[in-house]
Amino acid sequence: MGLLGRETRRTVADNYRLLLICLVAVAAVGGYLTYTSHVAPGTETTTRQVSSWQSSGSFTHNATVRNGTAAFREGEVLDERSVYLRQVAPVLDGAFTYTYSASDEGDLTAVADVAVQYRSVEATQNGDIVYWAVEQSLTRNGVQSLAAGERLTAPFSVNVSRAAETVRRIDSEHGRTAGRLEVAVVSRVELSGTRNGQRVDTTRTYRLPITPSQSSYRVGNSGPVTHSDDRTVETRVERTYGPLWTSGGPVLSFGGLVGAVALVYGRVTGRFGLTETERRWLAYESARAEFDEWITVGRADPVDDDVWATTVDSLVGLVDIAIDTDERIIETENGSELIVYTGDRLYRYRPPPEPGAGDSAEVHSDAETPS
Repeated sequence: MGLLGRETRRTVADNYRLLLICLVAVAAVGGYLTYTSHVAPGTETTTRQVSSWQSSGSFTHNATVRNGTAAFREGEVLDERSVYLRQVAPVLDGAFTYTYSASDEGDLTAVADVAVQYRSVEATQNGDIVYWAVEQSLTRNGVQSLAAGERLTAPFSVNVSRAAETVRRIDSEHGRTAGRLEVAVVSRVELSGTRNGQRVDTTRTYRLPITPSQSSYRVGNSGPVTHSDDRTVETRVERTYGPLWTSGGPVLSFGGLVGAVALVYGRVTGRFGLTETERRWLAYESARAEFDEWITVGRADPVDDDVWATTVDSLVGLVDIAIDTDERIIETENGSELIVYTGDRLYRYRPPPEPGAGDSAEVHSDAETPS
């Protein structure tokens, strides 16, 4: 029988070429993985961040009640509201704050100029049209040294009722333009010095919109508004592979080569081959399992001499006769013979002996010869 079962050897023998191709392919893939991970891994480009910074500018605001009512006590401070009442708290107080962080040291000088801005703006498909713009300074800080993490603060105060009258008056001077009248607190921060070892010379502008109405005024989003940047460098490094790649390559290569050599050796030495007797037995077993529902185990009694007996050379042929005559196949209790009896004819099939049962291969081969 050999080291492997008959079914396994038949499968290997019938699919020898396909199995050999698969094993060679596995060895080739393993060789590629081994070569790329251990012999010539190659290089790849990586991006590394060497420095970064971020700045932030924001407004805080409040309004003090100057004309007390039943709802608001005089002197009460209203903080960070989106809407204030002009009659109750006409003056908006606040402060602008600027700060920055840097991955390395920073040494900047900063000047903050806070102004109230009046302008007339019309929005179009091609962008805003500014008919006119006027600014009045509210606060100007002196030059201040600013290290990373430190804060620059500039206070401001705007009488919104007076600002609403001012923007209408200026627009009247320009013939009442078609633009939207705007009031805003604008802060400009002039920065110079070094940050992360890089020269800095720039100006940042931040806006706090104020929208007056008949009885109130609305304060827009106060921030923070951030700016950031980072500096990166590209370097080429040796490519690295995971453990599945580095370990799997040699395993696949070795396994594929050993399997291919074993397959060829087994074919040359006949270890995967089947005798003719074994092939007949396997064919019978397959047919017996496939047509089991047509077969009934029973006892075969002798028949009259005038009944013709015919021996067929395969179980499949006997099944065809049973189908054509609509008869059952009877298998003797000892399994030595299968018959189909039609009344005047007896069809029989004698299964080949199982290999290894004591009969020679030649006897097995002749077992299916018609008598």
